[in-house]
Amino acid sequence: MAKKEVHRALLLATPIERGDDVSAVQASANKRFSQMKIDRSIEVDGRFGAQTFNACRQVALGLGVRGAAQRKLKRGRLSKGTQKLIRGRKRTRMETLAAKRRGPYRAKLRRRYRAGAGEDAIRKGRKWVGTTEQPSGSNWGPQVSQFIKFTGYGGPVPWCGCFACWVVVKEGGAKIPTRIRMGYAPYITADALAGANGFRAVAAAKARPGDVVCLWGGQHVEVIAEAPKGGTALCLGGNTSEGGKSNNGGAVAQNHRALSDFDSGIVARPLWR
Repeated sequence: MAKKEVHRALLLATPIERGDDVSAVQASANKRFSQMKIDRSIEVDGRFGAQTFNACRQVALGLGVRGAAQRKLKRGRLSKGTQKLIRGRKRTRMETLAAKRRGPYRAKLRRRYRAGAGEDAIRKGRKWVGTTEQPSGSNWGPQVSQFIKFTGYGGPVPWCGCFACWVVVKEGGAKIPTRIRMGYAPYITADALAGANGFRAVAAAKARPGDVVCLWGGQHVEVIAEAPKGGTALCLGGNTSEGGKSNNGGAVAQNHRALSDFDSGIVARPLWR
């Protein structure tokens, strides 16, 4: 059945390729992740963008894709044969052998996408609740300066993104190659939507602890502390205040934020080491 349904190779390109065949391979990739016990899923939206390609590449490698089909993956091309493999065709003997050798690769993916990593980051990050700027209004202080410097800045800056970086990278071990980009909310959103800098976009309603959220049109950054409930999510944030909407409050605090205030309706989910 898979052979009849796959009628073209898919290429990571602009404009983005779309179609029911893309939706089919997206749904199959999610099923394969579940079978491999990898806590990873992608949106089934019929768009062959970077996140879909990366997910399909991971699944294909985990299943043992090899040879010319594997080389095509390096060029951003998902061959018809690889799509059939993801969608359920029987593996060849050589693919089966390759898959056995890639057990460490699948184990690495399980670590990278483990749900509990974000909970660990929040548990450790909560010890900073109550930390304040010294002096008030300075965007600096004994501990605040450490958040800022860890992110890559040399002096006082609005530090909400720096605190989020400290929580997910320093406390949680997130794999963020360019930490300084976390100092600016629009970069975080752009990276998540592009599947870049160790982030991927996840719908706000599916947020979980450890996800990074940008608020109010790029004005503020926090970290999800508890899964959403009733249209809001408890968040842990720096350079804010307890209660109300504050994106320059000078302290570390926890607040419930409306999902409707999440930029682009998403959170940025980090990869974990």
